[in-house]
Amino acid sequence: MKTEGASNTQNIPTQPGINIGLGETALKDVVFNQWLKAALTNKHIIVLAYASHRCKVFDDEAIADTPLSAADPGKESSKTLKKLAKAGLLRRIELPMDELIQSTTADPTWKLLKASETDVTEWLKKRNQLFGQGRGKAISESTARLVWQAAAGRCMYRGCGNDLGVTPLTTKVARVAYLAHIVASDPAGPRGDSSTSHALSDNPENIMLMCDAHHRLIDRIDEDGHPVTLLRDMRLEHVSMVRKMLDGLAFPRTQAITLFGDIANIPTVTSEHDIRSSMLARKLGPLPDVIHAIRRTQRDDRLRPDFWETLLHEHELDIRDFVRFGKQTLGNGGFSADILAVFPLHLVPILVLAGRIIGEARCIGVFQYDRHRKSWQWDLAAMAQPVDTFQVNDITVAHADEILLSLELTASIDEQTLPENIANQVRDGTIPWVRITATQPDAGCICHPDDLDQFTTVARKAIRIIQDEIRPSRIHLLGVSPASTLFRFGQLLQAGHHSAYTVYDRPDRGNPFRPALSIEGQHVTSATSSSNESPKIIQLR
Repeated sequence: MKTEGASNTQNIPTQPGINIGLGETALKDVVFNQWLKAALTNKHIIVLAYASHRCKVFDDEAIADTPLSAADPGKESSKTLKKLAKAGLLRRIELPMDELIQSTTADPTWKLLKASETDVTEWLKKRNQLFGQGRGKAISESTARLVWQAAAGRCMYRGCGNDLGVTPLTTKVARVAYLAHIVASDPAGPRGDSSTSHALSDNPENIMLMCDAHHRLIDRIDEDGHPVTLLRDMRLEHVSMVRKMLDGLAFPRTQAITLFGDIANIPTVTSEHDIRSSMLARKLGPLPDVIHAIRRTQRDDRLRPDFWETLLHEHELDIRDFVRFGKQTLGNGGFSADILAVFPLHLVPILVLAGRIIGEARCIGVFQYDRHRKSWQWDLAAMAQPVDTFQVNDITVAHADEILLSLELTASIDEQTLPENIANQVRDGTIPWVRITATQPDAGCICHPDDLDQFTTVARKAIRIIQDEIRPSRIHLLGVSPASTLFRFGQLLQAGHHSAYTVYDRPDRGNPFRPALSIEGQHVTSATSSSNESPKIIQLR
């Protein structure tokens, strides 16, 4: 296997006496072994200077100022060292580690001892032990798993990234995956430290997953070039990149919320499977549970004069729960979700109210039900509506105490369907009529997420003009528009800052619009009351 970090073009001398030094970068096994073989063939004496796991070699013919060469004895060169010792051609010098590291040339005062085959065997055995577990705590299976997971099965050496997952983790020769200590488990090992080696021996943050080439590089070939700080930086960098890339696989965690009500006594039924599929199609990761908020299955009898007062009584707890839900924050301390996905199909006033409760303070995805396809999934084949498909009519009024605001995307509103008192004031100019319309009103006018965004831009413009220029105390709101736009409009109403809104409802085509709910600052109440009792008030704060 190719070893990174050392030169791949080291000169291989054919006879001893030639300088083979490459400074502190240790000679690889193949280079070192060929030089030793040349010495053995020519019966030339070699000197091995060592301290713990590190060694340097030189030719003893001219010991004074002879350059030293760091070496990393491997399987083959270890055999040749023993042969030299057996032939009486090997000398040894045992030095303190600091002196060995600092020495670049041989010192004539060093005492050369004859090296026996047993001397070589024992030193190599101790050396190999230091490159293994050493005297610290053995790497546990749980720690090994954590390191493999943090590395994503890739070599952690900067810029390598070799896939090591194809070979199981073993302690056998020729393995390609290694658990390499940054601070050696033995104080005498590579980057060992008397005060921390044992304590860090089973700490996953002190262990790097490495290929064979880079494991040898940091421990044997170029230990000095790989200090603790550098390896820790490499590990942190690798872990950070892995997490970032793996996080990119996950869609944002998304909580689905439905706002379903049986309209015209037709049950609103949607499978949670379709809801989750719709979210996945938008690259949103659905949480397991779907929250069904303000679910209404009671008989649709909106012609009753006390209908909306009764509805507030019947759904008071639902609305209060939804208000508490709306106050929660995403992420830590609140939802475990990053995004809320809203699936609205309810009575017009409830949709506006729900949007007002949720607001715009968090990331919201609003879906639109397609009645033709019978699905919440956005039609992938649909094209977004052209620019300026939705528009607000020209507003020239400087100020008015009340105005009529209508959302007319599904169909145009006939003046004949307005409540009589509102229609009269519109005709005599007492109440200005602000209309948000579509070029071609149609139930399918919102067929692409960009369509909803275009509507939002126009609606925001209308609200700004109304609030900043007309400054009414009350706004009469009529909606003949897709459910998603009604919820979205409610989101645009800033809590505590908008005018009072009376939201109207039209029970059927045979009846005009009727006042339903009044949303005033921080509370909602019925817009009409058929009894002498105080109207039902639900706080929105």
